[in-house]
Amino acid sequence: MGKIYSRLSFAAAISIVLMLTAVLVPNLVEARKKSTSAPLKKIEVLTPEKLATLDEKGFIFTYDSLGRKDPFQPFINFTQIERAIPTENNKPLTALEKFSLNQYKLVGIILAGDKHNYALVEDPDNLGITVHEGDMIGNMSGRVKEIKLNELIVEEPYLDIFDKEQLRTVVIKLRDLEEESYLSLDEED
Repeated sequence: MGKIYSRLSFAAAISIVLMLTAVLVPNLVEARKKSTSAPLKKIEVLTPEKLATLDEKGFIFTYDSLGRKDPFQPFINFTQIERAIPTENNKPLTALEKFSLNQYKLVGIILAGDKHNYALVEDPDNLGITVHEGDMIGNMSGRVKEIKLNELIVEEPYLDIFDKEQLRTVVIKLRDLEEESYLSLDEED
C-alpha cells in the first residue's frame, strides 16, 4: 500500500508542477516583453528655477525616520569595543584608583636609580600622590610599568570585543622636551 501511495503522490506532484509551468511561463514572458518594450521616461534636471517653482506649489519633501535604522550608524558599536576587566567589588579603592587614567596629570618625576624612581601625579581634586613602579593607577586596574625622565608608562588590561584580555600601554608625558624652554643659570664673568 505504501509503494502505491508514494507513486501516486509523486505523479500528482509532477502533474501540478507541469500545470503551473504551463500557466505561469506565458504570463512571465508577456510581463518581460512589456517591461522591456516600455519607453524610457525622460528625467528632468532640477535647476534652482524649477526648485523655486516647486516650493511655490507647495511640494515639500519630509522624511520620517521613526522605526527605521540610521544608515550612517556603524554596524559595530565602537563604545563597547573595550571594556574594563571586572575586579573585586569589596576591595577598598586607593586614591590612585578612584579616577580614570586620563584624569590624572603628571606633575613631577624623581629619578633615583633602577626601580626606585618616583612620580608625582595630581588627581582631578588637585591632590598630589606619589607613584612608584608597580603601583595600581586608574579605575581600569592599570599598573605603573616604568617611570622615565619625562614620562610615566602605565599598562592597562581590558576586554576586547571578543571578550579576550588585552593589554594597552598608556604614556603620560610630563612635558614636551623639544618645546619646553629650560631655566639656565648664566655664569657671571
